[in-house]
Amino acid sequence: MAEYASPDPFTPYGRQHILMSEELARYQSLAEGDHWQPLPAGQALAPGVRDPRVLQLRSLMMQYGDLPFTESVSGRGALGDGSPRSADEYDTELQAAVRRFQRRHGLRQDALVDERTRAQLNVPPAERVRTLAANLERLRQLPRELGPRYILVNIPDFSLKLMEDGREQYRMRVVVGKPKHATPQIATRMTRVIFNPVWRVPPSIALRELLPKGSAALRARGFRLVSHSGRSVPFTSGNIAGIRRGKVSLHQKGGPKNALGRVKFEIPNRDAIFLHDTNSKHLFQRPERAFSHGCIRLEKPLEFARMMLLEQNGWQPQRAEQYLNSARTRAVTLKQPLPVYIAYWTAWVDEDGQLQFRPDIYQRDGQTNERAGEARQAPEQQQPG
Repeated sequence: MAEYASPDPFTPYGRQHILMSEELARYQSLAEGDHWQPLPAGQALAPGVRDPRVLQLRSLMMQYGDLPFTESVSGRGALGDGSPRSADEYDTELQAAVRRFQRRHGLRQDALVDERTRAQLNVPPAERVRTLAANLERLRQLPRELGPRYILVNIPDFSLKLMEDGREQYRMRVVVGKPKHATPQIATRMTRVIFNPVWRVPPSIALRELLPKGSAALRARGFRLVSHSGRSVPFTSGNIAGIRRGKVSLHQKGGPKNALGRVKFEIPNRDAIFLHDTNSKHLFQRPERAFSHGCIRLEKPLEFARMMLLEQNGWQPQRAEQYLNSARTRAVTLKQPLPVYIAYWTAWVDEDGQLQFRPDIYQRDGQTNERAGEARQAPEQQQPG
């Protein structure tokens, strides 16, 4: 089941749908009012600074819900200890609010209002309305019941979560597809764990990226050409041409040099997407991690494999270690396949009730709203004149 099933339109998608609808109404009110103003440009606002722009920063934090409304925005207030405070001072209370705002937008939580933070502060409420509307539409396309326990990959958040009864049990960073190799939205199940997987290279990657490096370099990294009958064939021009015709494919044997790393997780889908280890560990330190050809690279794949096999198959850690330490390619079928949802959420309400926003890395929000608008208009167009 490669695409999300459409739920009953009279059964909204649970608590998340209700909370997102409330946030949409709140931002619509902000967009229609006359209080919202962007934070003016200037030097970064650092904790402790006195600056007239702090007044506007304080106002934005209140409007976004990160700072409680107080009288201090209009002049002077008082700290909890009774000492005076000026509204243009970047005090500790406002710093906490900014850190909360940064956390909700996937930014570094340093309370420094630099250009990255100011850019998020200055997104107009009307644009946030469009973002929330797009994500509400995606929620309506999800199955009504995700299950008591499931894996959720959120593409714009570059994260994988293991969820149980609506609570996060485990999390790790992931690398997703580049915009030109965008990771699709998928609803499926995890069915197998493969140790020391063989990489069957897609023809486009083989022809455009790998074969130009030369056969000697490829053989040194464990690559070989394989005919449709499964036999190894030499790197001749005829066999390379056979890749275009689907008669020959490029494989990389399992092992430490393999691009898929030590372990792969199969999630059947029509786009041939899977979860896997990677040798490019440094990419997980980047704040934005869209570098793959569409598949999901995992930050902690070996730990995840041990967890899945213990929970789904009852394997003790030492048995998993035997498979990990072996050079053989071995597949293990999960006795209880686990639901997997690869989602594209640029806005959502987390389990603590905090509204989260992330960049629209594939520019899908506008497309989602456009399709939703066309779908709403379609019945009217079918009515007789």
